[in-house]
Amino acid sequence: MIILSHSGKQHSYHVAKALYKLGALERFYTSSYITSGGIQNLLEKSGDNYWSRRYIPGLPGTLVNANWRFEIPEMLLRKIQGKSPAVQKAVYRRDIKFDQYVASRIGRHKMRFNIEKSVFWGFQGSCHDSLIAANNAGMKTVCELATAHVVAAKRILGEEAKLHPEWADSIDNLVFPTDYERRLVEEPHLAQTVIAASSFSRDSLLKSGIAADKISLLPLGFDPSAICYTENLNDKFSLRPLKLLYAGTVTQRKGIKYLLEAMRILKPGKDIELHIIGGIQGSGEQLKEYNGLFTYHSPVSQSELFSKFREYDALVLPTIFEGFGLVIVEAMAAGLPVITTPNSMGPEVISPDNNGYIVPIRDINALANAIQLLREKSDEEFLEMRRSARSAALNFSWDQYSINLKNLIAAKFD
Repeated sequence: MIILSHSGKQHSYHVAKALYKLGALERFYTSSYITSGGIQNLLEKSGDNYWSRRYIPGLPGTLVNANWRFEIPEMLLRKIQGKSPAVQKAVYRRDIKFDQYVASRIGRHKMRFNIEKSVFWGFQGSCHDSLIAANNAGMKTVCELATAHVVAAKRILGEEAKLHPEWADSIDNLVFPTDYERRLVEEPHLAQTVIAASSFSRDSLLKSGIAADKISLLPLGFDPSAICYTENLNDKFSLRPLKLLYAGTVTQRKGIKYLLEAMRILKPGKDIELHIIGGIQGSGEQLKEYNGLFTYHSPVSQSELFSKFREYDALVLPTIFEGFGLVIVEAMAAGLPVITTPNSMGPEVISPDNNGYIVPIRDINALANAIQLLREKSDEEFLEMRRSARSAALNFSWDQYSINLKNLIAAKFD
């Protein structure tokens, strides 16, 4: 049986649900979850888009230990200040206090269950002390990374900040408090098994000294039914502008400068348009240099973004550092070919010139060439790319994730 622990949300609700369906979930510790079925039903009827993200249908609250006291200070501060350094510090405090609490609970599980046959599965940033407690109790231990290893992050993003200091204020995942960074460095070393979501993430672990036989690849999933895919057979793609989409936080971590420079080469106009949807990280002052090369749209909810996919032809994500990049498969599920870099899960899903393109990081000319190749597709060729993108994305559904998870448990813990 598996004790799952994660301070925050990310995709841990889906992991817990998949473990529950496999009959492997003993307890799910998290910093926020609406455990009451009655309240969940009320939220469903109200159409709420905020609190409804704090539970997942199909995961009973009786198996969830929700510790709101760790997350409420952060939530209140975020409501007042938005995304600020103070809010980020609150996240660090939440992770540490939550981890200390879960570590203290390991002893209670030891008294109630055959702990030697149990597994502790924690998430990066909030499982350091819990992993030590679980190891001491004789449990099997797992650390799952939501992104690539922090040592790789500091190296790659540190290089980026030096290359383009004018964009440095837009780069996150670069500077951490000393104690918190130590946690991030040590957690994968403390676990007996380390979960990576992509080959890029796995390679960052290898380069950070994690043994290859400790690392298991477990790609994330998404819900295909939430994303509309249609084929307009009368669409004359070759006779209208190619509408490119950049979706996500506007940051140099995702290579926004390189995309804007590529657009400068391509001279957007009647043939190519770039649309940006997402919040701007940092001052955003550097965007002014590229006025006229893109159209900016304010951030939207996930469901709104899924609906807007149909308005665009392709997703461009020239990311410098992405542990997975779920928006890649989400956009492909809507039929959008994707242009991205190897520093993401792109190589796992993209077949070059078939459903997208992989370009080297920081290579403006390669990025512009990939966009131009897409622009030159005939109506029939582009339709085939759309179909191929959709087909490839379906290999990353939550149903497929459950199959992969079952296989991983059988290989590692049975």
